Amino acid sequence: MSVVTYPVLLILSTVKRSFEALGKIIGKSGDTAKRLLFPVVASFGLSHKIAQFLLGECSQLTLSIDDTLLKKIHSSAMVGTGWFFDTKIGRRITAYRLLVGAITNGKYTVPICMGYLFDKRLLNEGEVCKSKLEFIQEFYSCARRLFPNATITIAVDGLFASVEFLRWAVENNIRVIVRMHSNRKVIYNGNPCKISGIRCIQPRGRQMARTIQVTWHDLPLYLTAERRIDKKGEESIVYLAATYQNKRPIQYVLDYKLRWPLEKVFRTGKQSIGIGECFSIQFETQEMHVAAALLAYALAQYDMKIYRLDTPEQAIAAAKRKKCEKLIQRFDRFDRSFPTAYA
Repeated sequence: MSVVTYPVLLILSTVKRSFEALGKIIGKSGDTAKRLLFPVVASFGLSHKIAQFLLGECSQLTLSIDDTLLKKIHSSAMVGTGWFFDTKIGRRITAYRLLVGAITNGKYTVPICMGYLFDKRLLNEGEVCKSKLEFIQEFYSCARRLFPNATITIAVDGLFASVEFLRWAVENNIRVIVRMHSNRKVIYNGNPCKISGIRCIQPRGRQMARTIQVTWHDLPLYLTAERRIDKKGEESIVYLAATYQNKRPIQYVLDYKLRWPLEKVFRTGKQSIGIGECFSIQFETQEMHVAAALLAYALAQYDMKIYRLDTPEQAIAAAKRKKCEKLIQRFDRFDRSFPTAYA
């Protein structure tokens, strides 16, 4: 039994990925398929090897961090689920709130760590769960161990733009690029003002971005206004804050765009791998399933490199045309032959 077996079954399946459905692929029972799950640390151990294989020569990398909801609408009995607001449908649903950290160079994106943000109302008295900042610190430490010689930038959206997070980044000289809401108050040229009220930062003429230096809660930041034009030709301004200096304003825009590959991890993970399709009520089983699904995405990234494909969807489609045993053997050979992560 190999750590890649269950992820391969997730890739090959074309129906709801219940244990029974996965077991049928190899002519086994659902209980047998469930026993193919490995501990989370084992799945990420191979993901780390793939990340080093694909990105080990890169001098500049981005650690993209974001959360997503794994809907469990009809399964309130599942341990760890809570009520979270789903922005897409505009109401609260029963779900797991999954936080993922993925390392990327823009071409290849490999999930390297994950965690869960729990509904605080479910915690027992005196029980404490990790905060977003604690997860970010843990994810960043993981990325640093994997790529000690690379310059790593953390890219996150506006939900992570807290004083506590940015203070940690500034005090530890960590590169962060984050979206900032236009109603935040900063100090510019010694005067307090709303970001949206700073006229000199607005792009002019053919400019797509402009940058100024501001202070926010005594933190020195580089604030960039990015002009965006949608498919209808309508313009909007988005503000980005960074803890480091670039020579050109447009570079901040490019740095922030490297957050988007993680959105593709979530989309492909839900549509093509079944990251949320585990029906066990046990939290440990849910964790192992999600880690295996993220490993399946990493395996698709590996195949993109090997077969010179453009997207993970192409890699998944190509894998579906191959025999299960051959896929397992090939990925298992890589696992055994590639040196241990952090070596």
